[in-house]
Amino acid sequence: MKARPHVVSRTVAHTRAGARLTIIAVLALATIAGLAAASVRPAAAFATQVESTFRVTDDGVNQQHPDLSDAAFVYQQHSATAGWNIFAGVLPGAGTAVCTAPGDQILPRVSGRFVVWEDRRAGNADIYGYDTETQKEFVICDERYDQTAPAISGTWVVWQDDRGHDWDVYGATIDPATDTVAPANGADLSPAVGVQGNGDQTEPAVAGDTVVWVDTRWGDPDIAGYNRAADYFFPVCTASSVQDEPAISGDTVVWSDARHAVATDTTPARGTDIYGADLLTGRAFPICTASGDQVDPRIDQDLVVWTDLRSTATGPDVRGYDLTTAAPFRVTTGQWTQQSPVVSNSRVLWAGTTSKTGKGDLYGAILSPWTATIAIQPEKGSSGWTRSGAVDLRLKGQGKSGLVTQMLLANKGGVEPVWQPYWSSKDKWQLTGGDGLKTVFATYKDISGAVSPQVSSSITLDTHGPDAHVPHPVSVDRGSVGTIDYRVNDNLSPTASTTIKLINRRGAIVKVWVIAKAKTGTALHRHFVCRLARGVYKIRVWALDLAGNDQQQVGANKLTVK
Repeated sequence: MKARPHVVSRTVAHTRAGARLTIIAVLALATIAGLAAASVRPAAAFATQVESTFRVTDDGVNQQHPDLSDAAFVYQQHSATAGWNIFAGVLPGAGTAVCTAPGDQILPRVSGRFVVWEDRRAGNADIYGYDTETQKEFVICDERYDQTAPAISGTWVVWQDDRGHDWDVYGATIDPATDTVAPANGADLSPAVGVQGNGDQTEPAVAGDTVVWVDTRWGDPDIAGYNRAADYFFPVCTASSVQDEPAISGDTVVWSDARHAVATDTTPARGTDIYGADLLTGRAFPICTASGDQVDPRIDQDLVVWTDLRSTATGPDVRGYDLTTAAPFRVTTGQWTQQSPVVSNSRVLWAGTTSKTGKGDLYGAILSPWTATIAIQPEKGSSGWTRSGAVDLRLKGQGKSGLVTQMLLANKGGVEPVWQPYWSSKDKWQLTGGDGLKTVFATYKDISGAVSPQVSSSITLDTHGPDAHVPHPVSVDRGSVGTIDYRVNDNLSPTASTTIKLINRRGAIVKVWVIAKAKTGTALHRHFVCRLARGVYKIRVWALDLAGNDQQQVGANKLTVK
């Protein structure tokens, strides 16, 4: 390996004594390698959301450590007879075995057509690969001692290697024409460069020409990296305490950071956090510093996901962060353990358990980078109800590419929609005819032509008012308890706001009861202590249903006070 250029770096002071954070100014790397200049992330005011979730495996067998490359996925599966083996598939389909050799095969990674894993068929750990197009298995490294924790980007495979009696990061390139690797058994990517000793280099992650890893050459575990196009070594983060579990996509590195996991005289411990760094600008930044531990981050483009242990009620969950919008999002909320998430092309895959057995299944989610909503606002009535077929729509759409310019609006069971200019409201939208549940759908298109997921809102159309009945006259002695039996019938509304009035012979109202949510379609009773003068009174019952319809029939009868 040829000599490396001088490392340009900068140090940012922290409030804790002795803390230091060194971030390489990899703009120098970009210059040396002839790479593009730094890009600016677009600003936006919306958040990535979970559009849908799905289950990948459900067979009672333990599946763990998934990896994802677009729709291609891999995982390790355990059998009582065969141990851990490697399975692969393409979403939304199921996985099939790609390696069931003796010993354990674990920690698979996938990129495009190639799968790599750590293989223990020979007694120690080696690195193997599999070509899903040719269905051919091949050796990547079977050097003596252990080779573990592989990662892959395209055809470049990296791993941690113990052949030198401490851990180094090695790499090799797959030839797609022959399913062989060069150089055979790999080349060391992480030798010492005039610092305090070599230490260990472990947990490599790779994207394009850049590999990053956990490095102990400066003392405690830090994050360092190497770019093979520029033949350039650089530190990423050397803050105090432990930085580990790095992941990389493009020019962004993320990792698990324990700098605030230990309490000090002035600050309480808050657990392990997720941090990141932009290699083009040299800027480091916190991603999640919530209470509890956040571990095992993965990144694809501007989406970061991790295992989150802040909730003691639900256990480990999967959460995420959109670097473009600077907004967090939550992927899972279920009980038991949801862990080891991976993300690729707005898909998330993770291993989850749904019982105390601890056996894992694979689950997935589709993320939407859109804010897309529709709400139906009735002319009158309670939320979710309308007495008029003409309603107002409140609409909101925003996509990552910019301004929303068009929208599709459609009734369920209505005519085929056509694109129309986008507005934040649509007044007097006509629902389909007939009483019952009505649904309106909306889809948005932004200025780049990207189309949002379809969203919907529902409301119940009820154009018929309730009928009130007082089936029996009431007779009661003055000073005793009387009962007015009544009933409110409605074709749809489960409750109605009901008013009962007692009226004397002169037409004056002498008593009023208002029942906000009287149940419709059943016998109702109003008990009262009669303190009225002796005589005959009118009983009148009015009702208003949830859609705002007045009664079609007023309940009527008489009350005699003796």
